[in-house]
Amino acid sequence: QMYREVYGLKIYGAIFYNHESEIRPEEYVTRKITKSVAKIYYGKQKNLFLGDVKAKIDWGYSKDYVEAAYKIMQLSKPDVFVIASGQNCSVELFTKKCFKYVGLNYKKYLKINKKLLRPSKTVSLIGDTHKAKKTFNFKIKTNLDKLISIMMDNDLKIESKNK
Repeated sequence: QMYREVYGLKIYGAIFYNHESEIRPEEYVTRKITKSVAKIYYGKQKNLFLGDVKAKIDWGYSKDYVEAAYKIMQLSKPDVFVIASGQNCSVELFTKKCFKYVGLNYKKYLKINKKLLRPSKTVSLIGDTHKAKKTFNFKIKTNLDKLISIMMDNDLKIESKNK
């Protein structure tokens, strides 16, 4: 902050919590889940292997976060903000919702692989967006169910073409 003031730099910042989309690589758990569910739906895959399904994550849609970044940069006074959905959801519930989207029971396909468990001290994180709400009326437009439908529709379309 002092460096910014000494040199009169106009520096804006944001701490983005997990922001997901249909173009995320498969290394990210949300995309791994949606792509696997689509493959299972089309009979191309038998099971989905995950690690810690009890982990709770604050997931939002990337498009909402990019819009927030733009609004931050329009502010006359530079500042740093937390951008998040302000809610969290377990990996298991996210998985359940994706399978439900295609009419399948996740319990038939979800397998836990202990090798996929990550050492983590954080069990649950939720972003506090009060400052962003107060300063530039930040709002999440895309709730988790809508995010899942965007990702699932995309991956179902991809898998239907790859028959």
